[in-house]
Amino acid sequence: MSAPHFFVEQLDEDGGEVSLSEGDSRHGLRSLRLRPGDEVTLSDGKGKLGVGRIAGERGGLAVVQVEEVSQVVRRGKLVSVAFAPPKGDRLSWAIQKLGELGVDEALLMRTARSVRDAPPDRSGQALARLRTVAREAAMQSRQPFVMEVAAAASVDDCLATGGSPALMLAQGGARGVGTLLPEEAGGVRLLVGPEGGWTEEEIEAARRAGAGLWSLGPSVLRIETAAVVGAALVLAQFGRLG
Repeated sequence: MSAPHFFVEQLDEDGGEVSLSEGDSRHGLRSLRLRPGDEVTLSDGKGKLGVGRIAGERGGLAVVQVEEVSQVVRRGKLVSVAFAPPKGDRLSWAIQKLGELGVDEALLMRTARSVRDAPPDRSGQALARLRTVAREAAMQSRQPFVMEVAAAASVDDCLATGGSPALMLAQGGARGVGTLLPEEAGGVRLLVGPEGGWTEEEIEAARRAGAGLWSLGPSVLRIETAAVVGAALVLAQFGRLG
């Protein structure tokens, strides 16, 4: 069984003691019943990975004695997923699953037929909750990095990838992701539209931007399902899954 994994604000290369957050301490000490001497792994979410043992509890917080710290390099090519936010709890579910898979970035995209507005960056609480979901997903799946979550990006913004290829999921697109991703690509951004589909103007914008049109087959999938399945196939293509 893998050691529980937690995120901390900072990891020093020399080790020392670190305290878990209040929520993580409660989860570790009460739910997981961790005791002094139990091994845990730690990450600062930016590439440092630590191994340590529970040293005790201080002021209600779990204290970890860090025994070893190493620097982790991001695995292979970067994967970004931009999608129109679905209704209700399905948005949190999508963020959770993308975070578990190890997707590097999730963008909440504004489209002409979106059924829900993405929370703008200034809304604070709504976006903070989604970032917490991403953090907890990375903890659960033992990821060294936390998926970035950003909001209020237009389709044109999401197509501007800075040189990396973009793939738009669309009916009638190519069936094989391998035929659309050049071998030398340093990463990819996958665009998943709303349940009402893309407008002709959005598809034309994708073509002008040089984005590939990709289909997952004849089935009509929900936004969150298409985002997770598409991300998994891209990660597998890049050798980061499977």
